[in-house]
Amino acid sequence: MCFTLSIQVEKHRLEKVLNAKFSVDYRFEPFYFVSAFDFPTVPVLSSQKPDIFTPMTWGLIPHWIKSSYEAQSIKSKTLNARFESILEKPSFKHSAKNNRCIIPATGFFEWQHIGSKKIPWFIAPQKGEIMQLAGIYSTWTNHETGEITDTFSIITVPANPLLEKIHNTKKRMPAILKPELAKAWLDSNLKTNNYSEILKPVEQEYLNAYTVSPIVSNPKNNRNTPDVLKPYSYPEQQSLF
Repeated sequence: MCFTLSIQVEKHRLEKVLNAKFSVDYRFEPFYFVSAFDFPTVPVLSSQKPDIFTPMTWGLIPHWIKSSYEAQSIKSKTLNARFESILEKPSFKHSAKNNRCIIPATGFFEWQHIGSKKIPWFIAPQKGEIMQLAGIYSTWTNHETGEITDTFSIITVPANPLLEKIHNTKKRMPAILKPELAKAWLDSNLKTNNYSEILKPVEQEYLNAYTVSPIVSNPKNNRNTPDVLKPYSYPEQQSLF
């Protein structure tokens, strides 16, 4: 799955690499760590506005949700969307057909289960590139307040061999798209029968992974700090690879 991100990159580099612009009033600040369960707002490129970073909240709220209570209830269940069922599940199928998006990131965190221990890893592109994660989004209107919110979900696919060893319980990973596939994913003319050509595990050689400090595992800690990206060794990991 994918419930944590690092977007440690300045606005100007995001704009240059992804060929898109931030609006003047979007005050994006890079972060070392963010958890989906805090429902953060992050910059997203949509198929409707592929050249503008739109602030979207993590946790997709389908457009047909009626009340604030229902919205709060569903968004914790829609942080990720499994590729295999996005065109079938009621929460996702409208967005999957019509509202595709890309979430930029410099890496993400996963936990490896070894006995009773959970060891945190940081996974990032081998060459320090900006990851482009495939997602779907929804624009929801709160009928009680009139507020309009853009929300998203990150699509997951079966893990590649590297992530199978790290995320060794669920064996899933985010759909990471190289630039040419990211462009195709945002193409407004893309047909659903072409999704399987785009949404597939990236090869393990594209990624670098290393273990990081246990501070990243405790939500009571301040995890938005450079310390969460520093390599950290665990005795248990010696026999893994």
